[in-house]
Amino acid sequence: MNLDDRPTVSGRELKEVVAFGRKCSQHAFPNPDRRGCPDRDRLRAMAHQDPSLTIEQLPVAHVVRCSPCFREYMHFRRTSVFLRGLQITAAPLIAAAVLVTLAWFVMVHTNKRWEPSVSRQPSQQRLPSESSRTNPRAELSVLPLQMTIDLARFSPTRGDEKEVAPKPVRLPRRNLRFTFQMPLGMEAGEYLFGLKDASGNIYAETRAPGRLTDGTTLVKVDLDLTGVPRGGATLMIRPPGLGWRNFPSIIE
Repeated sequence: MNLDDRPTVSGRELKEVVAFGRKCSQHAFPNPDRRGCPDRDRLRAMAHQDPSLTIEQLPVAHVVRCSPCFREYMHFRRTSVFLRGLQITAAPLIAAAVLVTLAWFVMVHTNKRWEPSVSRQPSQQRLPSESSRTNPRAELSVLPLQMTIDLARFSPTRGDEKEVAPKPVRLPRRNLRFTFQMPLGMEAGEYLFGLKDASGNIYAETRAPGRLTDGTTLVKVDLDLTGVPRGGATLMIRPPGLGWRNFPSIIE
């Protein structure tokens, strides 16, 4: 018989033969005692096609005649094919992500480079918010309440005059912007301020400059008294170069 006269085998028939051989190898050669079996590392290296293994080191003859080794080899082989597929799929995805990041970076910096300069306009007066227009109390709670306090009545009196204790300074429990008219003898310079409640707690500690105007020292300072409890208190002021002066006050 000539070689050309031999019956041909189709691709489908060849696949069926291979599948039948795999099925037989998985169950037809039991080896419960695992005699002559190679170690798992050798089977794993064979499944992953480790190039360091030589032909003599491949336990092919044993694997096809030992169902436990064959099943283990097929498990390692499927894992190897799966991981290789992930690497092939992930490579273009990573490359695409890098390209998108570079394109975004170039676009952002290009826009910044060609962004037209904006001329600065004089600042306009901020209009009150809608809630402020509908609720006047909201606007009042934002802006400090301006008050002028004359402390001149606390100035020292002459020895021949009968000293009368001045009335306490009445202060609303609000965010305040004061203009203090200081007593005689208090000169221009930096003043320290504080407020002490009846329990001795200190509030609204700050400092502000005092300026001499028409013979009177004026100090403009902001004091937020919203957290001070109502009742008796002490307004503490320390003039430049002097000790603390205490002024009796009432928080309303």
